[in-house]
Amino acid sequence: MSASPSWRHTVSGILLVMLCLSPISLISPVARAEVVVLTSIKPLALIAEAVVGEQGRVSHLLPANASPHDYPLRVSDMQRLSGASLVLWVGPDLETFLRRPLANVPAERTMAVGELSGLNWPSEDEASIHTVGEHDHAHHHHEGRDPHLWLNPANAGVIARALAERLAVVAPEHAEQYRRQAMEWQSRWHELDSELNKRLSRVRSRKFAVYHEGYRHFVAHYGLSQVAAVTLSPERRPGARHLYELRETLRDARCLFTEPYYDMSAARDLADEMGLSLGEMDLLGASEAITSYQELLTGLTDAVVECLSPW
Repeated sequence: MSASPSWRHTVSGILLVMLCLSPISLISPVARAEVVVLTSIKPLALIAEAVVGEQGRVSHLLPANASPHDYPLRVSDMQRLSGASLVLWVGPDLETFLRRPLANVPAERTMAVGELSGLNWPSEDEASIHTVGEHDHAHHHHEGRDPHLWLNPANAGVIARALAERLAVVAPEHAEQYRRQAMEWQSRWHELDSELNKRLSRVRSRKFAVYHEGYRHFVAHYGLSQVAAVTLSPERRPGARHLYELRETLRDARCLFTEPYYDMSAARDLADEMGLSLGEMDLLGASEAITSYQELLTGLTDAVVECLSPW
């Protein structure tokens, strides 16, 4: 008795399914979940993007103009934290709002760059600036250290290399690409660092003040002459006593740098009273025009040179 055509088609279908499930099919590559790196702030995302390249996706948690000290997390933010392959942040001395949420994220999926070995911290002399009456409010500065460590390009290199090693564990199939991209990025940055250093050397001795004490890494790396900060904590408006005491220090300053994130009225009034030129420095890269770490540091350099050069 011969088999009917429909029966033969059924048998052929079964054989095809069995072939697909055979050990031979198991040697094909297994699709992996996309590597997702979530950073707390935009500057860390700019560094991470150079390392991750096309082998993953990078985003940052905070809006570019939000304060990293007291950002209110939303439900969607918590979902992004739980779904990330790796969460990159400076540490509890800067992003205080992340202390409790990250306590619930496995340690192998978080990386606090402020705890990395090999970082450059300004010396005690370099970190000593005039902030009379404001010392009690420096709670977000770990042991007196400025946590805005990404403003030193040498630290950015440390972060890039450490991130490449962590990603090599997360996605070992891309390990060599991560390492190569980190080294290539650092090599390109060295050239720009030399160029920025040359430009800033022309205004190195000219004194200036900043709105809040967050630029010490940039100032120390390039040997600049910051003499004061209007406030230590950017969310706290400077008191009348502090502003009064600050006037003596600002007599020799030539420029006061504001920031695009906070109410700058007190700083502008002070600059007007003291006859200081006004500049603006964007340490968080709030401007949409800033799309790379190089542009972030170049923007700071442009602001310093522009404000101090006329003198």
